[in-house]
Amino acid sequence: MKNIDDKKLITAIILLLVFVVIYFVFNTAFRKNALTLILDFGNGSQKTFYNYSQEEKNAWGVLQQVAIISSLDLQASPGFFPKKIDGRANGEENKLWNLYVNGVKQEASPIDIKVNVPDKVIYKFE
Repeated sequence: MKNIDDKKLITAIILLLVFVVIYFVFNTAFRKNALTLILDFGNGSQKTFYNYSQEEKNAWGVLQQVAIISSLDLQASPGFFPKKIDGRANGEENKLWNLYVNGVKQEASPIDIKVNVPDKVIYKFE
């Protein structure tokens, strides 16, 4: 009887490992086909969101959509530059919200910055 229980346990572990590998492969593949939005709060805390829509968007619209879905406190200053995101307001600790798209700091208004899959959009409090 112990032999049968050992075989069941080994089979269950193998199946679990197969499912875990499949999950991570598919999850990684889906994320490569997503627009990634990261909110970097400048204190080691980040929130990451994924948007799979193939439609072109602007960086402000993506942030606004995330704020609505996630109930984040979002306030804009003139020109649609973020003034406050999820409790962190410009001027706190002498920091401001800055926008990066694919690692490049953006100077234009987020409403004028076009983004799409697979761009990486980061709003960084620095």
